[in-house]
Amino acid sequence: MKRGRGRARRKDIKRATSLRDLELLDQVEEDVDGAELQDEPTGWQTSTAAMAGAARLARVGVWAALVAGPLLGGAALLGGCTTEAAARPTPSASSTAASGTGPAGFAQLYVQAYLAAGNGTENSVAPYYSGTLALNNPPGARTAATTVVMATTEVSPGYWSVTMAADVVVHPQGKSATDTGLHYFQVGIEATGPATAGGAQQGVGPVGYTATSLPAEISAPSSLRPGVLVYGASTLSSTDPAQATVSGFLAAYLTGTGQLGPYTTPGVVMSPVSPAPYSSLTIAGISDDKPAGSSGSTAVPADGTLRRVLAQVNATSSAGTFSLNYALTLRARAGRWEVNALDLAPRLSPAAPARCRARPPAPPRPPSPCPRRRPPPQPRKRSPALCPHPRTRPPARSTWPATSSPGPTPRSRS
Repeated sequence: MKRGRGRARRKDIKRATSLRDLELLDQVEEDVDGAELQDEPTGWQTSTAAMAGAARLARVGVWAALVAGPLLGGAALLGGCTTEAAARPTPSASSTAASGTGPAGFAQLYVQAYLAAGNGTENSVAPYYSGTLALNNPPGARTAATTVVMATTEVSPGYWSVTMAADVVVHPQGKSATDTGLHYFQVGIEATGPATAGGAQQGVGPVGYTATSLPAEISAPSSLRPGVLVYGASTLSSTDPAQATVSGFLAAYLTGTGQLGPYTTPGVVMSPVSPAPYSSLTIAGISDDKPAGSSGSTAVPADGTLRRVLAQVNATSSAGTFSLNYALTLRARAGRWEVNALDLAPRLSPAAPARCRARPPAPPRPPSPCPRRRPPPQPRKRSPALCPHPRTRPPARSTWPATSSPGPTPRSRS
C-alpha cells in the first residue's frame, strides 16, 4: 500500500510540474506578444521576458562550458607538448664520429723511432714527442721489424690511447741480431683538427698529433681458446663425390690448373689467385658437418642440400710445401656437388647453453658420542568443546547377505 501511494504521489507531482511549466510558457508567450503589439512595453512584461531569456541563455552557457572544458584542456596539453618539442634542440645531422686511424698511424711511427733511438740520437724522436728526453741505451741496440696496431681507445675528445704489437730485434755489440718476438706498447696520442682525423672539431681545420709521454711496455692481451667447429673429426673417403669437387676447385683456384666454372654453382662468380702462388697441391683431408643424406654415402642428396666442408691442403711452390685450410660451402645439384661459396671463416657450432654447477654433496657428519634419544610421543588431548562425544569406529561392511547379524553396537556412555 505504501509503495502504491508513493508512486501515485510522484505522478501527481510530475503532472503538476508539467502544468506549471506550460502555464509559465503560455504566460511568457503572451507577454512577448503583448510587447510586440504595444509601442512601449511595461516594466513587468519586459522583466519577465528578460528573465526567461536570461535563464535560457544561462542554461545554454553552462552546457557549453561543460562540453568545451575537456576540449580546451586537450588543446592546451597538445599545444604545450608541441611548444616543448619545438623548443628542444635537434641533434645536428652533420656530426661526424671520431676516427682513430690518424692517431694509430702516428703512434706506429713513434714506436718505430723510439725503439731505434739511443743516447745521442734523441732528436729522431722529437717529431713525435716534444718532452725532455735522455736515453741511456746505445742507438740501434734494438729495432722493430714490424709493428701492428692492436687497439685504439678515445680517452676523451681528441685524446687517444693506442696499443700496438712490435716484433723487436735486438742487435748486441759484436753479436748477431736476435729476434725477441712480439712486444706490446701503449702510447697516449693527442690529436687536433676535425673528427675524421681524430680531433674534437666538427668540420675542416689543421691536423696535428703529439705523444704525451714515452711508450709503456705492457703485457700481451689474453688469448682465447678457439670455439668448437661444426666439422667432424673424420675425413671424407676417396669415393665421396665431394672429394673430387673440392680437389678440382682448389687446384684451379691456387695453381691455375683448369677453370673454376665447372666446379661452382651457376651464378656464383669467383676469380682464381693471380699470379698462381703454387705449382701443385694435395688434399690432406676433408671434414664436413654431416648433413642429412650425405654422411657415409656416395650418392648425392636432393638438389639444394648444403654441405659445409673444411679442407686441409698441402700446397707446393719453389720455396717449399705449405699447409693451408679452406672452408667451403657445397650445394647439391643434378647428382653432383658444386662449390656455392668460399666461406669467410670456418663455421662455429652453436654455443651450448650454460649449465648450473652442481652443488657438491655435504660431507657426512661424524657420529655423536652421545646418542640422541627422542622423547616418547605424547598423547593428543582432545578439547571437550570440539569433540564432546568419543569417536566410535563405524561397523565394518560385510559381504554376507543382509539377513546376517549386524556388527557390534557402540558402547553407551555412562
